[in-house]
Amino acid sequence: MSEQITETGLYWRPFGGNNTDQISGHCYQYTDITLQKEKIKKTTILVDLGKFDNHQALGIKNSVAAVPDIRSLLDSKQFRPEALFLTHSHPDHLNGIVHYLKAGYRLPPIYGGRYTQMILDNLYDEFAVPQSRRPTFKIINDGSIITIGNLTIEAISSSHTCFDSLGFIIRSPHTTVYHTGDMKIDSSTYFRKPTNLRRLKELSGDINQVVADFCAITENGYAVKEARTYKKLIELIKKSRKHKIFIPVYPTHPEMYIIAFLAALKLRKNVIFYGNDDFHTYLKLIEEYGISFKKLAEKRIKVYYGISRPLDTLKNNFVVIGTFNDLSNHFGETPHDSFGIITAHTYFNPLKGQLNSRNIKFTDVIAHPELQGYGHGFLNDYEYINLILKQPTFIPSHCPVYVIDSFRKLADYIGMRLPADTPHNNDIYRLTKDECVKIHSAPATWLVVNYNGEMAYFTEVWQKPTSGEGFLKRTISARRCRNKFNMYLHQRCRRRNS
Repeated sequence: MSEQITETGLYWRPFGGNNTDQISGHCYQYTDITLQKEKIKKTTILVDLGKFDNHQALGIKNSVAAVPDIRSLLDSKQFRPEALFLTHSHPDHLNGIVHYLKAGYRLPPIYGGRYTQMILDNLYDEFAVPQSRRPTFKIINDGSIITIGNLTIEAISSSHTCFDSLGFIIRSPHTTVYHTGDMKIDSSTYFRKPTNLRRLKELSGDINQVVADFCAITENGYAVKEARTYKKLIELIKKSRKHKIFIPVYPTHPEMYIIAFLAALKLRKNVIFYGNDDFHTYLKLIEEYGISFKKLAEKRIKVYYGISRPLDTLKNNFVVIGTFNDLSNHFGETPHDSFGIITAHTYFNPLKGQLNSRNIKFTDVIAHPELQGYGHGFLNDYEYINLILKQPTFIPSHCPVYVIDSFRKLADYIGMRLPADTPHNNDIYRLTKDECVKIHSAPATWLVVNYNGEMAYFTEVWQKPTSGEGFLKRTISARRCRNKFNMYLHQRCRRRNS
């Protein structure tokens, strides 16, 4: 690596998140090289260290995870990271940490939000990481400014699906980068700070590059507002005229726990939180963070955890919120008094089957797309960021590379600047105020994780199209992606010419 990074400048490299056909296992390197008093000073930081969701497709038996391969940095004297900044608490941005520690590696001090620390501490306990091996964690929040060597990092709040999500303004002597983290533009987030647009407007013209979460850029318009999801839940519950409502949620997305609860509270429906161990772990952390559902209920409704209490105390008027895939007649559900609201595309098919077998009506995100909580910006979100920041260069992350290849023609038309080369994992880019240039490309590797007792072992696997574009067909295939962008381009051309 030292032979590639020689000139002064800020260097950026994705280890995960810019895959051939995947969007997980996020980890990004920033290295600044500055000449100070005739001496070269090098500063390296990392942003995120997640796990790769589809590790089974890499072909190693009994694997439990796969992580980005940052061993060369951790073993380097010149480029060893001086800090690790975490954007948020989701496994694809965070969980790689515990596997590196269990494999015997030492990691630098970690910076992140309070809820992110809570999730990480829970992981440490789950994997029995000794206190002596846990890196120092420094809690930061919106507005925090940290200096690491040549770099100054300012934390900025981001709207996402969990508490304390952050983006980072990374200032080097050579350029200023906005690393968005997972982000949308939505000021209606409940009990969480929205993306700090006020600060971004203050920085207008000062930011040269945006390392952007392009996960949902294939969707036109702005990301669905959480207030809209809340209103849609209320509308559907009312319209169903049923007494027993079943709403499954993602365990790692506190926003849907809260939105579903607030909808039930608005309609004076009692609430049962019911799900697997993973669900109840996250539920406990939400309450430890400071969201007390029983206090929010204010005696207007009853709130139960699990189904240990007799259901007749709820007068057959309740909403079940959880990760249940097995109803098992726990709730006395029947066609005349029950209704299901499926809030995700693919993860609750077993529940659909059970509702069908009982002839219980339900609706889902196919009929009502606004039901699914969105944590990622749509195309208009980034057009707006492009406008207020005065057309920086957008460096795409958190999306398959074929999405960006398909997006280029539309991006050029709407004035969004992209690097000349679409970033792949392990590419190295040199960033200055005026340029974003790829200087090196090499095959990427993943480290597949197995455990032998308490110790983690890594198996190096070359990155490949792990399961083809079929892995993402449930969201957007390459062909559908091209068709969508062509349609958006046609719509904009027609509006401009009309």
